[in-house]
Amino acid sequence: MNKLVWMGIAAVAAVLLFMLWMYLTLVDHTPPPDRFKQNITTSRTQTPQPPPTTAVVKPPFNASSYEVNYTLVFTVSFSGITMTMEGWVVIGTGHAGNYSFGMLTVPLQGTATFKSATEGNATYTMTCLHGYCTVNEEEWPFIGLIDGVNVTRTAKGQCRRLNYTGTLYEERGMLDPKAFSRFVEGLSGNYTAYVCEANGVMLSADLTATTSAHGEMMRITLKMEAVKAGPYSSETYRRNLQEVKAVSNR
Repeated sequence: MNKLVWMGIAAVAAVLLFMLWMYLTLVDHTPPPDRFKQNITTSRTQTPQPPPTTAVVKPPFNASSYEVNYTLVFTVSFSGITMTMEGWVVIGTGHAGNYSFGMLTVPLQGTATFKSATEGNATYTMTCLHGYCTVNEEEWPFIGLIDGVNVTRTAKGQCRRLNYTGTLYEERGMLDPKAFSRFVEGLSGNYTAYVCEANGVMLSADLTATTSAHGEMMRITLKMEAVKAGPYSSETYRRNLQEVKAVSNR
């Protein structure tokens, strides 16, 4: 550091010390006696206040009627390569029928959108990519990814999401090969998931799986987090079903 820089630092330090000396010398820091005594008296008569209580919020949904908007991150790692799909999905379940819609960013493909609705025993799923849409009578592929086989479930305590208090579950089981068949054939493995449920509705899921396929080890993670949860919408269901069937009939 050269001489001019040191001189600048010394000048700034000198100014700061001079201002501090002026403040300590010219300003009277002794509080008025009456005010000081009043503060002491007040502090002696004050009583501690109880901590505020957290209001219990009753969810406006249950396992048979709800609509939840989730963020979604799905990651697959194998042979030193990691692929991640991110997006969001809205899932609704109710008396008229079930529906889902959302958007995903797919590696090397772009952004895909989808809509799905049930009608009786049929499920119509529309997927659009690069302006081209197809409709199949099958469930959206991610719906069953966290539904394993030979699953054990243990309650681990309480969890809190969206200001709702629920139960945190630890799930252990095997991945369902059918759920992953469109992505990876012959996949098998075990998973552990931590799921937060409120009133029977999933508000978050954090799944980690170690699997193998065709002799290759693979690690899969799936994270879903509710950003909004509310009652089932019959109007959304009807609109989804009409739009999907309109494309299907073209």
